[in-house]
Amino acid sequence: MQHDGVFSREQFTKWLEYIKESCAESGHLEVALTHIGHILIYCPSDPDGLWIHRAVADALNDKNAEKMRNGFGIAIFNSRGVHSVDPTGKPERELAIHYRQKAEDIENAGYQRLAVTLRSLAESYDNDADRLVDESNSEDGE
Repeated sequence: MQHDGVFSREQFTKWLEYIKESCAESGHLEVALTHIGHILIYCPSDPDGLWIHRAVADALNDKNAEKMRNGFGIAIFNSRGVHSVDPTGKPERELAIHYRQKAEDIENAGYQRLAVTLRSLAESYDNDADRLVDESNSEDGE
């Protein structure tokens, strides 16, 4: 973000290349890419209405950006924070729907690798919902 609140594709690209070069030299590239993925969940939406800025989507979708995509997915999952456990799994199902829609939107915009990450996140929420329901049923004696 610039001082005027506008996200700059050019500045983001320069910054990302600088970080990659300097961290490759120091031997910290993999961990740096994971941490970059963590912070990219805070990027703004694109001016065209896509939920993520296209410059960031381009970077995350790159074939060599698996570490960033993993960090991005982990940060989204962890951003939920503390929450109540609903034995019906309803909140987790809603999150799964939400991230499947984001995956569909991003894939329709041409970012297939990033879509896979979001679908994996949705699947994780579905698995959590299934586990909560199963645990609730076993506690009820079913």
